[in-house]
Amino acid sequence: MPGAVGGTLSMNSVVFDAPPATTPIPLDFVNFQYTIVIDGLVLDVDGMTQVYSGGTFTLYEDAATAADYANGATFADGTAILSGVITSLNRTMFTATLGTLNGFVDWTGGTRLNDIAPLDQLGWPILSGISRRAADVQPGYDENWDGKVEPTQPIVGNESLSWSELKKLF
Repeated sequence: MPGAVGGTLSMNSVVFDAPPATTPIPLDFVNFQYTIVIDGLVLDVDGMTQVYSGGTFTLYEDAATAADYANGATFADGTAILSGVITSLNRTMFTATLGTLNGFVDWTGGTRLNDIAPLDQLGWPILSGISRRAADVQPGYDENWDGKVEPTQPIVGNESLSWSELKKLF
């Protein structure tokens, strides 16, 4: 967490499969671990609600190295399957230990970017609860975020079909 306006925020997280929910793009939780790294968010306004801008959001896929909170580099050593720019993020603490955050990400890169139609790559909400309770926070970290990043409606894949392939679907 930044100490003052102009400082930066970063976050490391492991993505868990949460059945029966489905992910916006298919993810293989059996053979890969998925991690999220948020980096470079700049604190613009400090107060009960903190306002952040800039920063990147990257979803990694890794078949080799399990993420380890004691070693932040293990969260970013896989393949970047989606990466984007955080257009806004607001963090509000309601008590000394409980809060929420919300913002938006526009996807701009990654090996799976083309799995999403261009119009569906923009404005994905970032929503999370925040806990600062010592029992919930990993050593060396300030907070525990438990949230999601998903589009507001189902997305359309970015794939081409011939007319005969489309007719076969009916």
